[in-house]
Amino acid sequence: MSKLIAMVATAVLIDGQRTVIQPGKELPALPEHDVQELKASGAAKDPAEVASADEAAAMTRVAAERHFEEERKRVQAANASTQADDTTGQAGTTAKAATAAKRK
Repeated sequence: MSKLIAMVATAVLIDGQRTVIQPGKELPALPEHDVQELKASGAAKDPAEVASADEAAAMTRVAAERHFEEERKRVQAANASTQADDTTGQAGTTAKAATAAKRK
């Protein structure tokens, strides 16, 4: 079992004696139910779980940024292909011809 760190002052029984564990200190071995309840309430955290969750979030963020950049480039390329070519004036001629044909 990994270590559990108290986030708030936590009273526990150690050898039959009530002991208050201060925030930032390691909690003694506790029953699994108590561990789950302390984690769920935010009164305790497992540094290993926090580190793995942070790593997963970082990986997700990197993947999202990569996806965003790929989509951004795709949209820019699509927009560029529909813009008039300033040097020849030829791009977009088909679209203009189609629009003119619909009007007739």
